[in-house]
Amino acid sequence: MSSEDAPKSTLKKTLLRWGIGIVLPLVLIGLIFGLQKFMLSYPSAGEAYARGAFRVISFIPSKITNLIPISISEVLVVSGIFCAPFLIAWFIIRMVRAIKNKKGRRFFFTKARILAWGLCIFYLDFMLMHGLNYTRRPLNETLGFGEKTYTIEELAEVYVWVISELNQERAQCLENDKGVLIYPGGVNAFFNDAPKYYKEGAEKFPSLGGNIGRPKPVALSHYWSYTEIVGMYMAFLAECNVNKATTFTEIASSAFHEMTHLNGYAVENNANLASMLVRMNCSQHEIRYTAFYDALPLIEKDIVKAFNGKRDVLYQILDQVPLCDGFYRDNNAQVDFWETINPPKIVETVSNSVNDSFLKVNQQEEGVESYHMESSVVADYYFTYVRPKG
Repeated sequence: MSSEDAPKSTLKKTLLRWGIGIVLPLVLIGLIFGLQKFMLSYPSAGEAYARGAFRVISFIPSKITNLIPISISEVLVVSGIFCAPFLIAWFIIRMVRAIKNKKGRRFFFTKARILAWGLCIFYLDFMLMHGLNYTRRPLNETLGFGEKTYTIEELAEVYVWVISELNQERAQCLENDKGVLIYPGGVNAFFNDAPKYYKEGAEKFPSLGGNIGRPKPVALSHYWSYTEIVGMYMAFLAECNVNKATTFTEIASSAFHEMTHLNGYAVENNANLASMLVRMNCSQHEIRYTAFYDALPLIEKDIVKAFNGKRDVLYQILDQVPLCDGFYRDNNAQVDFWETINPPKIVETVSNSVNDSFLKVNQQEEGVESYHMESSVVADYYFTYVRPKG
């Protein structure tokens, strides 16, 4: 090799190292992000992925996760918090040593390459395990909901049905010494039973089938409550994590919500709807009751909207078909719990901001507002599955 060729060869090697080590993984991240955005325009592709490849890809991780009784996510987060200072100190020491030995350029390049490929692998894993499921067809559309309008009389009929079912189920539920709803055998028994009842309740809805994982109670739930988060699906582990410190009405709702994420519904209001529908169709009274507990404010919102914001009609119906005392005790217990938490404003703001940004990055333009279900889903369910029109 001539002396003129040597610099060219060195330049090619440098460009190749930068190209493969840093540019390539960043380009792949951009392509993966673009794929998600592209699939949003073709919900049928997202639906096919969620019902096909996703169930295969997530099967083994979910089975492995189920073998471990504690929350792996919690262990990793807590371990990371304790290890972070030592890792930062180690990094600084290595950096100073490399600069002192005039190897700073190699040090930073190596770490940048590891960071770039690490981000690429994690992002790909996230997309395969959760992110691409944001592109599937909305559950409302799959079930044929949201296509009908209802008269005031029809909405009142649905309201009476919800109250009647709620009262009937609540009368058969177990209570603690304060008269508040509890699950037979305790919360841990519920987490063990939840997969069975999810499978039972989802039989009527083929799109809600798939992998079923045991929700994991978070040991540090009391402290987690200060973020006002009641559940989290850890996509990398296919693990459903639930805040066990709150009341059972929220625990059940959150557990089935997170289990729905494992079944391929990433959009939050879809998971909320699926959680409610599955619980409505299981045989366990305590779980079924929580579904009607969630349905009540939705149908109330529909009726109030139909009466131009006036709530008088609700009180008129409740005078004729009153809610049971157990409902009010459960509702008060939930309110009391969150009043005792009362997190610092900055914690609440940061938690909400992070969640909002996460959802928006995943093409959910409404951010945290995407948790809200359309109130008409209760009437849609009633007239589709409970009392179909002739």
